[in-house]
Amino acid sequence: MFVASEDYNDVGLKLDERLIKRPAATFFLRAAGSAPDADVKDGDLLIVDRAEPPAPGRVVVAVVRGEMLMRRLPPGWREDDGLEIWGVVLYVVRAP
Repeated sequence: MFVASEDYNDVGLKLDERLIKRPAATFFLRAAGSAPDADVKDGDLLIVDRAEPPAPGRVVVAVVRGEMLMRRLPPGWREDDGLEIWGVVLYVVRAP
């Protein structure tokens, strides 16, 4: 069952106000390729926050040998593991 947002009004729906906490640190990226462990598919739109702290279980954009990759951080991951985290994926937008 679906219900309308409790604060709905006629001025329109502004997803950026609902999904983005830190506009200066938030980026939209289009996935090129898939990352099954992160449940990201080719063409998905990623909302990535560079100020969000990474943590085990979170999906991140990491830089490996100069290439940006999406990965889910494994249990036991620590910041000193040598992986260069570019940002944390907050939302994945996918066409039906």
